[in-house]
Amino acid sequence: MKGYTKKPEINCEIGKEKGTFIKWVKVHKKELIFTGISIASLIGITIGIKNRDSIKELWAVLQKNISKTTPDTAILKATEDSIPSVEAVCAKNIISFPQHREYKTVFDVSGHIRNLYEGWNASPEKIAAAAAHGIELLPGQTWIGSYTKGVSAA
Repeated sequence: MKGYTKKPEINCEIGKEKGTFIKWVKVHKKELIFTGISIASLIGITIGIKNRDSIKELWAVLQKNISKTTPDTAILKATEDSIPSVEAVCAKNIISFPQHREYKTVFDVSGHIRNLYEGWNASPEKIAAAAAHGIELLPGQTWIGSYTKGVSAA
């Protein structure tokens, strides 16, 4: 039975140790950050010194590749004018797409009844237009005359 009473005591001790560790980290936050940055810098310097020859070779290859390439004329023009020019840089790959309305098919819509929102009623002109077509409108309905759909508006 004594073993069961000791477990909560151990958990309390671990909790206290965690609390003190967290307090210690909060108190020494600046020192820990400085130590971490210093260690990372030392590792970087050590790797750089060990691989100095490889880094020099890579640098020489990069310089040769840069000197072999000819600069784009559009970029030169933009730098000579000293005014950024989007047309000069992007003129090669511009694809213009027509507006979506140009692809619409034009068709006629015949006159029909439309249900209105609750509380809305048709105007006297729409009731007369529906009656001229032989249709009696119910409350909450209106008449929509024929029209052409798919025409792009200018």
